[in-house]
Amino acid sequence: MRNLMIIMMLFFAPLVYGQQLTVNESNTKLSIDGTSTVHDWTIEAEEFDGKADVEIKGDALQSIKSLSFNVPVKSLKSGKSAMDDNTYEALKAKSHPVIKYEFRSMDNVKVDGNKTTMSTKGLLTIGGVSKIVNMNVTADASNGIAFSGDITFKMSVFEIDPPTAVFGTIKTGDQVTIKFNAQYK
Repeated sequence: MRNLMIIMMLFFAPLVYGQQLTVNESNTKLSIDGTSTVHDWTIEAEEFDGKADVEIKGDALQSIKSLSFNVPVKSLKSGKSAMDDNTYEALKAKSHPVIKYEFRSMDNVKVDGNKTTMSTKGLLTIGGVSKIVNMNVTADASNGIAFSGDITFKMSVFEIDPPTAVFGTIKTGDQVTIKFNAQYK
């Protein structure tokens, strides 16, 4: 009888398992939106890497043990080489070639089906300056894990001078928004 009880508990208990995942570049998107004295602009990343160690329960994310996400600065492309060059210079690409994010903690976790929403804290490093940032993130565990969200901040917080062009007559606004959908498999 005792063995039958153990088997039933295992059968009906939600399955909890850990997974070590890496970024799936072909299904990941990251863009940076900003403004200037001439027009709004968007620049998109073409390369990414990162790893995640997560805990899945049933079909939903339950916890994140570790997560990293990296974007090579020179993979940021706007379709305009002059703008790209100004961006690389402003982000100090020569001395700090990678933008890095490292997960630290999560709270306010809500699970609805295979989607988990949460408030996260992580260490964002841009141009060699690291700051703890807060983001609301949604994790969709229907096919691996896709983390999506956005964060708005001022470049000057990371000691970045907003880029200028045409002898300073075109100025980029200090505030930018990073939007991401990072697929881990």
